[in-house]
Amino acid sequence: MADDKKEKWLNWLALTTLIFSAAATIGSSKSGGYSGKATTEQILASDQWAFYQAKSIKQHNAEVGHDLLALQTPLAPEAAQAKFQATADRYAKEISRYDVEKKEIKDIAVGHEKTRDVSSKYAGVFGRGVLYLQVAIILSAMAALLKKQPLWFVSFAPGVAGLVYFIYAFWLTW
Repeated sequence: MADDKKEKWLNWLALTTLIFSAAATIGSSKSGGYSGKATTEQILASDQWAFYQAKSIKQHNAEVGHDLLALQTPLAPEAAQAKFQATADRYAKEISRYDVEKKEIKDIAVGHEKTRDVSSKYAGVFGRGVLYLQVAIILSAMAALLKKQPLWFVSFAPGVAGLVYFIYAFWLTW
């Protein structure tokens, strides 16, 4: 009779451990996926900021060229002044084009950063859930090995906390 009672709680222990393990496995996969996405988005944002910096350098070079021509045009022979002015106008158009291009690049970079931040948040919530679930699994395994039912009850606290994080993370991602 005592063996039946002990056997019954061990079956429930196995079931709860299975639930904790399944949630931890899925949560770990999701956390890793979102963590990888966050890393990818950071790389894409960094690439865009490098592109932005390159455009800034090119714009600065065009501004220097424009300013030099503006200073030299009055000193140039009259026959060359039209060519100087045409080149200065071309530089002015390039400067304006770089302003537009930099804004577009900045918008793309900021978009990648926002996606990175959201992915990092999701990865963190899933990760916290996995941490609690792993503690619950360890406590459940110890309870099974030692055949101590009170230790199994202790595993419920981190197990439930882990499941709450797990469900909350899925709710956030919908």
